Amino acid sequence: MHELTVAQRILEIAEEKARDSGLSRITGIRVRVGSLTTVVPEALDFCFGFAREDTLAGNANLVIEEVRAEARCNSCGIVFPVEQSFFLVCSSCGSSDTALLKGTELDLLSIEGEI
Repeated sequence: MHELTVAQRILEIAEEKARDSGLSRITGIRVRVGSLTTVVPEALDFCFGFAREDTLAGNANLVIEEVRAEARCNSCGIVFPVEQSFFLVCSSCGSSDTALLKGTELDLLSIEGEI
């Protein structure tokens, strides 16, 4: 369960940003998680609940924005959903000349807090 490590790193970054912004308390954190990251949003939320104790985000809410992976075929131009990143084959023409567009994100989007 690497989500605990991910939650701890999110909190470290959020605390650093909060201190830089003069916040004394974090009330909310919003993150974006791509479907190819192997991070399970439910597990991340669960681990966040434990990891936030004794931090500036002790009672903060975690909002997870899930991003479905998509790729574009360079042969026919269609954008198609991706379930696995191992074999990016166009679902329309079968070409393997494709480019992954999204799905590997793991971004801290914003924090909310109090001064």
